[in-house]
Amino acid sequence: MSARAAPGDAGSLDQDTLRALVAGTAAETGERFFDALVEHLARAVGTHAAWVTEWLPAARRLRALSFWAGGRHHAHYEYAVEGTPCAAVVETGRLVHVPDRLLELYAGDPDLPPLGAVSYLGVALLDTDGAVLGHLAVIDQRPLPADPRALAVFDVFAGRAGAELRRLRRERDLRARERKLAGLVESALDAIVELDHDLRVTGANPAAEAVFGRPAGALAGLRLGELLSPAAGGRLAYLAAELARQPDDRQSAWIPDGLVGRRATGAAFPAEGTLSRFTVGDAAFYTLILRDTDQREAAEARIRALTDEAAALRAELDGRRGFEEVLGESPALAAVLADVARVAPLDTTVLITGETGTGKELVARAIHRRSARAGAALVAVNCAAIPSGLQESELFGHEKGAFTGATQRRAGRFQQAHGGTLFLDEVGELPLDLQAKLLRALQEGEVTPVGATRTERVDVRVIAATHRDLAALVAAGTFREDLRYRLDVFPLRVPPLRDRGDDVALLAAAFARDLARQRGLPPPRLTAADRERLRRYDWPGNVRELRNVVERALITSPDGRTLDLDRALPEVAPRQGAAPGPAPGVPRPAPGEVLTDAALRALERDNLLRALEVAGGKVSGPGGAAALLGLKPNTLASRLKALGIARPPRT
Repeated sequence: MSARAAPGDAGSLDQDTLRALVAGTAAETGERFFDALVEHLARAVGTHAAWVTEWLPAARRLRALSFWAGGRHHAHYEYAVEGTPCAAVVETGRLVHVPDRLLELYAGDPDLPPLGAVSYLGVALLDTDGAVLGHLAVIDQRPLPADPRALAVFDVFAGRAGAELRRLRRERDLRARERKLAGLVESALDAIVELDHDLRVTGANPAAEAVFGRPAGALAGLRLGELLSPAAGGRLAYLAAELARQPDDRQSAWIPDGLVGRRATGAAFPAEGTLSRFTVGDAAFYTLILRDTDQREAAEARIRALTDEAAALRAELDGRRGFEEVLGESPALAAVLADVARVAPLDTTVLITGETGTGKELVARAIHRRSARAGAALVAVNCAAIPSGLQESELFGHEKGAFTGATQRRAGRFQQAHGGTLFLDEVGELPLDLQAKLLRALQEGEVTPVGATRTERVDVRVIAATHRDLAALVAAGTFREDLRYRLDVFPLRVPPLRDRGDDVALLAAAFARDLARQRGLPPPRLTAADRERLRRYDWPGNVRELRNVVERALITSPDGRTLDLDRALPEVAPRQGAAPGPAPGVPRPAPGEVLTDAALRALERDNLLRALEVAGGKVSGPGGAAALLGLKPNTLASRLKALGIARPPRT
């Protein structure tokens, strides 16, 4: 028979041809099988090309396991199935036969013209569940009429190719699982030891080598008793015998304590672990998973020590810095911080009052950090900064489409603070209609988002703050009395800076250090004159103003090592070059005399009283006490209030 016998010829598939085809592939497996298959199939059937492929459905491509064309093998053949005759094979899973005019039917297939393709025959290779694994195909340069015998033989060898492809895939999957299992065992932190039926070591992972202090080669062949204390070895031998008598699903046991291992040095260590039995064929094996509890106990002790150390450091830090960022040592501030310590562990609503710039938000944060809610969020909202039309949405959230611009559902500040603390700064600025909804949220623990028909439960602790007099707002009809009482459960008044004495200098020094560090400068010096000057100023803007003054004084400092308070505090400087000395009739201190703080305050009080007397009780304007002293009228008024001096009636 000619090597190019046509498939339609009666002699093309005689017994000799079939015998040669079977003999050429019977002894081969794997990739060699596919090479032999396509070569002998092309020769036996008399086609120009034959190939067997693996289907890659995600990429919709076929990758040739072997491709024979023009009398030789071609490596690395892969192609997309779109527009090819192979597409119908892998998509339908059926045999596809194109006996003639192949190029006309598949004009878009670029691989057909170089092959001189005229006819095509392809059949799918199927998995046991019917899924397409690949296909077997031939192409000829002549018409390939249908021949039932050729098609039958073609189908038989497609089945053989499918079986071999299934076997290769199973082997590939098995190898992948074995690699994963090996990686799992090798990376395990616990010691894993494989034992035979005599409890001799047949394998060990790196963790076992480290625990016992022996390389895997030295562990192999050792009896389990050589790695454990006699009591532990005997216990495991007894347990292994017990497992052999149990059903397959109960051949594993946990050993929580009582195991003692021995390192190569002879040192003993306590351990816990599991012993499991499994069989491979007729042979029994055991797996011992061992954990050195010395390491765990040492780690737990270290964690306890670090926890205690962290707690001690936090306590020391709290003692040094007061309450986190709240810095100061004055009696007025100490009283506030004592109240913070009392109320912080509770869920009580707190109302913080005080002038602008006194640090009300810092006090709120100190309460939150010392509360049981410290692990959750502190959500702060400035009620005065929210546009009037968005205040309800900001606090309670809104549904999609609730108003123009509401393109999606949004959680409000109450929902964001769920489980934590909500800080309502400048609560006195809320409009009356929103105050009613806030009151309900506080009383019921529920909020209703804008545009919603449902309520949402919220677990929130509320801390409110204001610089305004809520009682006066209630009297004026701009603040609800019931809301005031609901907020004012535990009032805290943050003292103004002028009532905090030496805290002014303490804060100024801290601000100077921080600002200098940001600029890469050494900490500036704060002279005694600077401290006294800062303390004597009225500070209407409180701590916020103090920081601004320190920053200005550092910027204008000629050398960066001192504070230029002459420019930073112009209102304290003498007016028109005249020193604001004592008022007429007030004695000056003797030269070189050192005055105490009490003496200075007494001198200041006498000076102010004398100035008021000279001015006939007039504070401001020409001839007033402020002009006599070289002070601004509001500064003089603040000092009078701080010193408890009532204005005398004007004469």
